[in-house]
Amino acid sequence: MLLHTDRLPSGYAMIGQAENIGFDAERLFFVRSDTHLFVLSKSPVLSFQKEDEPGIKVAQSVYPVTAAAWFVEAVENQLWKSSKEGGLPEGVYHVVKEIDGEEIKVSRDMNCGARYQKGISWKNLSRKPIDRNFGYQERQITDQALIEGGVLDILRKVI
Repeated sequence: MLLHTDRLPSGYAMIGQAENIGFDAERLFFVRSDTHLFVLSKSPVLSFQKEDEPGIKVAQSVYPVTAAAWFVEAVENQLWKSSKEGGLPEGVYHVVKEIDGEEIKVSRDMNCGARYQKGISWKNLSRKPIDRNFGYQERQITDQALIEGGVLDILRKVI
């Protein structure tokens, strides 16, 4: 079910939103239920046939709510640190963990939204995209959005 951020079901709460700095006019929305965290991205769409809201394309990824703390820890203490600083071993750019029965992967992305723009890919390998019957759910977030845009601070509210 694709959430509509203006009409959230009972038991769901908006915990924050931020610009995904580096993606053209894309905003991120973070919604929480008791058990899950929904990360939605909204961006303008040119074709009315592909819009989910008037003039807007929405993409949604769902993670166990407990994955938020793991995401913050993995980014700050593994992906952003060198092996000498206690981060991942040299040549390793992702971590995978099963959280509440779902396989979650966080990886370093060196072309996030644009060529040579650094960021993070946050994947739920256990969930198919809403609009396709194959693949997995994924949200790309630039380093700028994580730090300057306040995404890490929003995710800390979930912890």
